Amino acid sequence: MAKCRHYRARHVTSTHTTSVHFPHLFAGAPPMASGADRISDLPEGVLHHILSLLPAQDAVRTCVLAQSWRHHWRSAPAVRFAGCTGWAGGVYTFGPFVDGLLRARRGGAPLDSCDFDLDVDLDLGRYDVPKMERHVNGWIRRALRRQVRDLRFRVSVTPRLPCALEDRPLASEHLTRLELVGVKGNAGVLDFSCCPALEDLRMEDCDVGSTEMHSPSLKRLKIRYCLFYCNFRTGMSFPSLVSFEFITNAGRVPMLESMPSLETATVRFDHFYDDRCSNGRLDDCGDASCYGCLYYYAPDDYDCVFLEGLAEVTDLTLSAYPDLYVFTRDLEWCPAFSKLKTLVLSKWFVSDELSALIWFLHNAPLLEKLTLKPSKVGSNLMKTVESCKPLEQSIAASHLQIVEIICKDVDEILLKILKVLKANGIQQEKIRIQCSARYNFVSTEVQTE
Repeated sequence: MAKCRHYRARHVTSTHTTSVHFPHLFAGAPPMASGADRISDLPEGVLHHILSLLPAQDAVRTCVLAQSWRHHWRSAPAVRFAGCTGWAGGVYTFGPFVDGLLRARRGGAPLDSCDFDLDVDLDLGRYDVPKMERHVNGWIRRALRRQVRDLRFRVSVTPRLPCALEDRPLASEHLTRLELVGVKGNAGVLDFSCCPALEDLRMEDCDVGSTEMHSPSLKRLKIRYCLFYCNFRTGMSFPSLVSFEFITNAGRVPMLESMPSLETATVRFDHFYDDRCSNGRLDDCGDASCYGCLYYYAPDDYDCVFLEGLAEVTDLTLSAYPDLYVFTRDLEWCPAFSKLKTLVLSKWFVSDELSALIWFLHNAPLLEKLTLKPSKVGSNLMKTVESCKPLEQSIAASHLQIVEIICKDVDEILLKILKVLKANGIQQEKIRIQCSARYNFVSTEVQTE
């Protein structure tokens, strides 16, 4: 990416037009060309598309190519702001350029997309932080006033520090897609009720900073590597959601409300969560100083924390460490997964006598494909399978077409899984086992007796 020299922005307003000058962007540039060329003869829509692919500072520079190019950059449907670190003066000189460009849009031309991809090096002191945050919050508001439909805001601050957003809602009737990376949200920002057209939200490496997230219109949601509160649960209400990804986040497991339109969901909890008993138990350990199990499970009037919100899903992947307390407790209160057809269970289902596996076999009547990825667990989480044999045959057996088991070895856990499947009426010819990606064989080759 081309590095820009130091510049200053000057706005001159007349009764007819607003001109913006960025003199240092053009130092050493060739004289304005005369006459037309093949590129200039392209349709205006094609030229705007080309300019939309360039960083904003390069798009502005094209005004020196020819007389006809003087104002093309003002109407490009997409703007890409990349930099800060590469500018002399950093965010404090980059800021006026962004402000000036957004104000100079021809006739208030709306934006299809606006992309902020910023690297900020705050090496001048702690007073840099509020100055930077005032800049970036202003940029987001200006982009929304330009009726942007697709807004991506990524900020990487050195040293690592999330950029705090203003505690007021993002209000736009036009915004359909929003991506936030490296920011700190709050109750105002994460209530998307004022964005009635918003359908796609992606958050990565963010501090959530709110006990509620809400959008009546959202259809696709991805939350990755984000930090939730460690002593409060964040309520999430997305009644129109179709696709949901919740990957490797930290803090308390959030409380999901019902999502009746949900089709696909991928959930993965690694060890960066607070819902684990300090005494290694899956039930109430009785230790008043332990905040990982019963104490923070759920409010008295909310029995199921997470899984109930996924109950309408068709395609589900659930992965968590075996000591995740919430999933095991949720199964006591969760309704049946009446639409579920494809299910992948990783790690956590092995704990507590394989109770999660048995639960889904009895509460997913339309299940067609089941994939199991077991892992080793401590003896206090894995008991003998003999004590939890079901009293009646699984209702999933009638529709289940294939069960895949992906594991490292033919070990005790695998044998117990096979016993559970057999006890629940799953025929052996429907079971396939893959060990360490080297062997594939049907379950009849493994002796379960």
